[in-house]
Amino acid sequence: METKLVDDIVAILPQGRTRFDYYPERYAWLLLRHAVGEGCRIADLKQSPYAGLLQKPRVKAWLAQLGNTRLQPDDVLAADGDATPLHFTLTLGRWQGQQTTRDGGNLVLQLNFDRSHDQRYQAEVAPGKDCNPFSWSCHPTNRSGRSTLAWARLDIDLDTGEVLIEEIQNDWLREVRYYADHPRWFDGEGDTAGMQRYAAWLLPRYQRIWAEAMLAAAVWFVREELGIARMFYHSPESNLRLKNLEADWAPPRSLYTDLPRQFCFRQQGTVPHFLRHKRAKLSRHAPLYELDLGRKAA
Repeated sequence: METKLVDDIVAILPQGRTRFDYYPERYAWLLLRHAVGEGCRIADLKQSPYAGLLQKPRVKAWLAQLGNTRLQPDDVLAADGDATPLHFTLTLGRWQGQQTTRDGGNLVLQLNFDRSHDQRYQAEVAPGKDCNPFSWSCHPTNRSGRSTLAWARLDIDLDTGEVLIEEIQNDWLREVRYYADHPRWFDGEGDTAGMQRYAAWLLPRYQRIWAEAMLAAAVWFVREELGIARMFYHSPESNLRLKNLEADWAPPRSLYTDLPRQFCFRQQGTVPHFLRHKRAKLSRHAPLYELDLGRKAA
């Protein structure tokens, strides 16, 4: 996307931090809000692309208690919030570099840690001033305020109302896990024991949910803040082909298979309008995933 469009979006949207609460599988409620629309039958949901959401443990238990055959938007809103969330914050950044599907830049959505994390990080790791041992300076992380857990890069076309989610990525947990396994390489100002305590607290708390929290934040942001319903997501094959990546540098395959399917993205042979000139090649050999939150279950 054009760099000017990235700058325009950053300028238009509210500045500062946007709170984004998340607990495991909250994405199911966020998607169901759109699937239900102004109301729909559960039987129709079971025949829709959103059918898998009904098998999530929280949703399944909720439906059993509800006892209705038809869902209303208020039913979903009331159910969301039955667990204690982590209070993440969202900030925006810019990416102008390699590994983009088309020339130009990307808008970056940063998912930043909650306050309890940053307090624990300061207490146990004691990073020096302007020192951040778990974040790469060449990556699009938040440079002021909360530390970035993960980010999503977005290629946006406002004219056609389409967004390609280029990637979701995480440095922090990977680097902490490495230093926990190789303590002699840790260069923070805190002691090694503090680093080990921090890793033991951090990894169980965030490792399982970071990817779904990041994609949930991206889907929420695109639909609610940008007002765009149609989203695309790379498959492992399209990720390599369109970004000219070597297979050895490919990200974890699950991020481009299990994760989009979990969010009801489907491979249907369709592509964003701005990639129409590559439609035949992508559809046959490297199909993208698509999610259209403008389509209701009934």
